[in-house]
Amino acid sequence: MPALEDRVAQQLRVFGFARIEQAAAEVIDDLTRAFDRVVRPPAGAAPDERVTTFDVLAEMSELRLVTESEWVRAVCQTFFERKSQIVTSDANLLVGDSYWHSDGFYQTPFLRFVLYLDTTEGETGALRFIPGSHRADNGWLGDPTRHVIRHKKDLGLDGGDVPGVVVESRPGDVIVFDTNVLHSAWHGGVRRQLAFNCVGEPVTETERRDTSRYFLNRYVSGSVPIG
Repeated sequence: MPALEDRVAQQLRVFGFARIEQAAAEVIDDLTRAFDRVVRPPAGAAPDERVTTFDVLAEMSELRLVTESEWVRAVCQTFFERKSQIVTSDANLLVGDSYWHSDGFYQTPFLRFVLYLDTTEGETGALRFIPGSHRADNGWLGDPTRHVIRHKKDLGLDGGDVPGVVVESRPGDVIVFDTNVLHSAWHGGVRRQLAFNCVGEPVTETERRDTSRYFLNRYVSGSVPIG
């Protein structure tokens, strides 16, 4: 059987996403306590909209137990074929649906590692993906992507009925995906999520420009991937 990093990198290249079962199981209790320390819902009530803490690595050293783990380095090295760096990190208290989207279609690939601290299933906000939609050579740029985003008008489908792969998760699992891939989540209540985004060290001018734009989109504009 291929090594974990080879298997995951190949799935990312072909499908755009992969689940690594129980990769963070040994540290999930530490991460959960740290999340509850750093991210707090509005006093006295459950949140009715997303609560996000940006640059969470600065406040949550426990997340480094994952970001600096050997398996993360191996996956990134195999996928990017060079050293990599973390460009964003965030902790999210998610509420409700996440509509079909990609996190901006970049020529430079970015990987997003996601850890849910609560079990997610198809009817409780699990991430779902359209395989291969991250690849320009698969014909997804343009109308196909627009049809998915405008699913109700163009396809007559509710978002949760668009054909896709539901990736269920339990605490300790890690989901990693190319941020160009179309993804969403439906029917979810409140759920806790930790995430960080990686990119290969920029070599070309396009990679340097994309990395700067990616960082600015997340931090300066205040936007952050929902998935």
